Amino acid sequence: MHQNMNRIVKISILVFWLVMLGLLIERTYLRPSTVIALDVISEEGVRTGDDWFGIYQQGRKIGYAHTRTLREADTYHLFEESELDILALGSVQRVKTVINSYAARNFQLKYFDFTLTSDLTSMTVKGAVVGKKLLLDITSGGQTRNERIHLTSPPYLSPNIKPALVLLGLEQGKRFTFPLFNPATMNTAEATITVESRERIKVGDQEKTVYKLKESFQGMEAFSWITDEGETLKEESALGYVLLRETMTEALKRDKRGPAVDIIALTMIPSDPIKDSSDVRHLKARLRGAPLKGFQLHSDGQSLSGEVIEVTVQDPVASFTVPYAGTDLQEYLLPSALIQSDDTRIKSTAARVLGGQRDSRQAARTLNEWVYTTLEKKPVVSIPSALEILEQRVGDCNEHTTLFTALARAAGIPTRMAGGIVYMDEGFYYHAWPEVWLGQWTAIDPTFNQFPADATHIRFVIGNLDQQTEIMRLVGKLKVDVLEYQ
Repeated sequence: MHQNMNRIVKISILVFWLVMLGLLIERTYLRPSTVIALDVISEEGVRTGDDWFGIYQQGRKIGYAHTRTLREADTYHLFEESELDILALGSVQRVKTVINSYAARNFQLKYFDFTLTSDLTSMTVKGAVVGKKLLLDITSGGQTRNERIHLTSPPYLSPNIKPALVLLGLEQGKRFTFPLFNPATMNTAEATITVESRERIKVGDQEKTVYKLKESFQGMEAFSWITDEGETLKEESALGYVLLRETMTEALKRDKRGPAVDIIALTMIPSDPIKDSSDVRHLKARLRGAPLKGFQLHSDGQSLSGEVIEVTVQDPVASFTVPYAGTDLQEYLLPSALIQSDDTRIKSTAARVLGGQRDSRQAARTLNEWVYTTLEKKPVVSIPSALEILEQRVGDCNEHTTLFTALARAAGIPTRMAGGIVYMDEGFYYHAWPEVWLGQWTAIDPTFNQFPADATHIRFVIGNLDQQTEIMRLVGKLKVDVLEYQ
C-alpha cells in the first residue's frame, strides 16, 4: 500500500476510534455524584453535592470529570461534564461531553440534555419520557430532528445508576439489571451491575473499605470502587483508562506531557503480512482471543466455521433502475436522525452528482467516487451527521460512510452501514464502510475509493453507530492469523 493510502487508512482508524471513545465517555467515565463540597445525605440516604475526578492513562492525566447531584422537591437533578484528551497520529484531540438530567426519586429518567463537542463539530440530544415513549430532539449539522423510541420500562442514564444502587442496597454477590439509555447513540440496552467483593483501597489521602462493582454494557466491562453511601473512589475501563476521585483543584490540573499512548498503536491487531491487500479477492483467516458470538460474521460474502473466517469479494450481480421499486428493502432507504436522506440538500446533491444516471450499479460507483474525491481526509471527532459532513466536507471513514449512505438512499439505492476490520501493511485496524444492494449486498469503500471493497474487509456488525460500538469489546483481545489469500 503506497504512502498516501497508508496515511488515509490511519486517519480513518483515528476517526473511527475517536468517535467510538466519544460515544463511550458518558457511560464509562461519568458517574453519579457523591459529595466533596456539600457532604449532605438526603433523606433517602443518597448523597448530594459535587464530585471531581481525574482521568488517567498509564499513570498520566488526560482529562477530568465533574458531577453534581441536587435534590429538587421530588426530583433529582444530575449534572455531569468531562474533558478527555486523546493522542492519535501525533496530535491531541479533545472531546467534551455535558449531561443535564432529571430523574424521579427512584432515579428513573424523566428528562435529559446531552451535548458532545470536539474541535470542529457538536451534537445535542434532548429527551423526555412521556408514558411509554422517549421523545427525542436531535440537533446536528444545523438541523433538528424528532425521534420517538418505544419503551418497555422507564430507562436510566449512566449517572442515575449508582444512586439507584444505594436505594436498592449494596451487598456482596448481588446483581442488578437496568435498562440504560445512551444519548450519544440513542439506543437502550441492558446494563448489569454485579457487586463482586469488599475491598480496602487508598485513593489520594483517603483509605476506605468499599464495594467493588463490575458493570457490563453491550459487551464492555468497567469496574468501580464505591463506599456504602455510593461515593465513587476509583474506576477502571476496559480500554485501560483509570478515573480517580480528587479535589476540584487536583482534577483540573493538566499533565503537560499529554496522553501517554497513541490510540493507533492501542487498537492495531498484528497479523501475518498480506501483499497488495487492496487487490485481495479472497481471504481465509483465523479469528482468536475474543468471543465471536453475537457478531454478524456469517452472511453476504463471509462464512465462519469455528474460528476460521473466509471472505470473498461480492461483485454486483444485478442492476435496476433507480429508485428501487421493491418493498423488501425499504428499511435501507429510510432517513434517520443522522442520515438525512430526505433532506432537500442531500437529495439535490445526489441528483446533481448523478446527472440523470438511472442504472443502480453505475450510480453507486459514481457516488462512491464523488464522496472519495470531495471529502478532505482529515480527522474529525464527531458523531457524524450527513448534513454536517456535506457542509464541512472533511472527515474519514465514519464521515465517508455516513454521507455516502445518505446520498445513496436519497437516490433510491438500498444501503446499509457496516463495521469491522481492514488490513493495512503490518496488521488489521478497525474501520467502517457501506454496503449497497446490487442483486446482493456488495461492500464498497468510499474512504479508499474501492468498488467493490477488497476481501480484507472483515465485517463484524451491520448498522449505525449504536451497533458499531459493539466492536469495542474486541479491543485488546482479537488476534488474526492469515491462513491464505488470493
